[in-house]
Amino acid sequence: MKGWDITEQDASVHLALAASGGRVGLRFDPMGGGQFQQAIKQIMEAESQPVRQLEARKSREESRLKLFQEFKTKFASLEKSIADVSSFSKLRELKVDLGDGQNNVSVTVDKEKAQAGSYSIQIDDLAARTSVISNGFEDPDEKILGIGFVVMNLENGDSAEIFVDEEHGSLRGVANAINSRENSPVRASVIKDATDADEPWKLILTAKKEGLQNQIDFPEFYFLDGSSDLYIDDEKESKNAIVSIDGFPIELESNDIPDFLPGMNMHLKQAKPGQPFTITVSEDHQKVAGKVKALVDQMNQVLQFIVQQNTIDAKSDTRNTFAGDSGLQNIEFRLRNLMHEGFPAGNPETGDFRLVHMNQLGIEFDKTGVLTFKEEKFTKALEKDFEGIAQGISGAMGFAFQLRNVVGNYTRPGDGLLSMREQGLRNRVTEIDRQIENKTRHLERRQQSLTEQFSRLQSSLAGMQQQQQYLSAAMGGGGGNVISQLMG
Repeated sequence: MKGWDITEQDASVHLALAASGGRVGLRFDPMGGGQFQQAIKQIMEAESQPVRQLEARKSREESRLKLFQEFKTKFASLEKSIADVSSFSKLRELKVDLGDGQNNVSVTVDKEKAQAGSYSIQIDDLAARTSVISNGFEDPDEKILGIGFVVMNLENGDSAEIFVDEEHGSLRGVANAINSRENSPVRASVIKDATDADEPWKLILTAKKEGLQNQIDFPEFYFLDGSSDLYIDDEKESKNAIVSIDGFPIELESNDIPDFLPGMNMHLKQAKPGQPFTITVSEDHQKVAGKVKALVDQMNQVLQFIVQQNTIDAKSDTRNTFAGDSGLQNIEFRLRNLMHEGFPAGNPETGDFRLVHMNQLGIEFDKTGVLTFKEEKFTKALEKDFEGIAQGISGAMGFAFQLRNVVGNYTRPGDGLLSMREQGLRNRVTEIDRQIENKTRHLERRQQSLTEQFSRLQSSLAGMQQQQQYLSAAMGGGGGNVISQLMG
């Protein structure tokens, strides 16, 4: 060493830090000058590399988990489509043609009870409700009736009384008092009748239910201490509906008839005496075809996902996908194999037993390996043999039953393949999080230790600089030669 001549501007110290394991070479001035912090940063960046690698692994595993959850969603949609055709009653659909009676009736059918067929209907009279209208009043809100009761005698012999206090002693107040009673058998309305310019406001009370069994008798209104009287001016009696079915007249207690015919609910909207029309209930092959098409589409969603995962090239990053995954390949194999099987229809003890194949119904694979659905071919097969086709699809050993068994092995909660695979992916992410947390804590302790070491080093260098300055001053600038001699 020629001499100890240290300045803040150009003196340098070369350190090989044991703390960095020899991996980081540092050059900094003895007073630090911000380079100590930079040195710590460089060391920590080098030692943080394993954490960044773990974070990259976690990102890939999370991508795989998200992708797998997308796959599970496709299976959930497939299960729903299977459920829609899993039994004869679910597969079957009926449609109703009202012919010229569209304005006369509305009809809904219960497909599990209704039978296909045609019926001639004629509506001669609608069921009606009891109703009364009061005398007229000049002002519907003027409290001129006093206090009293509205009394109704019901068909079953009971009596209904509604109390009206003085605060409600107007026409509109009576209506509000009636309508506010929860079990009131009537509805009240205040209307304006322009035929009487002086007293146009009237009260109408109408029974909530039609038909003779719901007849209501209004003897009169009972009010006291009022300046005007309220009384019934006119009334309409209840009556039953008159309908002819296939030429036979019958009475109906209401305009809403549940199970008017087996599985058929009918609402009468308009009477048309002497104008019969035909209601036709038939199998709705188009809706059935739509359910089967939806099932085929959902199967394609699953198959296309698996094919896409296994479609790779030189640029593909298989770490983020399920390329070559044996579990997914097994699913694909079982689904494709099922499509080539036959499904029983008919009775084995009779001569009509046979196997129904999906390609006979217009469901088959094309050259790209995707299922196609030829609706016209399927519909024609239904028209020719609805019972047999339905049994082949929805029977005890039909296509839907066997497909559900295949899918159930994968979607079963707990020990199903999809649940176990998803849990495995979640566990991997959780384990990586644990490793990142442990290494992060270690790095925090490491940074604290390095900061303390460099702080002590900086303090020592500052002391050495102060000693050098003192010696130089004490020896008149010649201290450098003495130190060189002492240092050899």
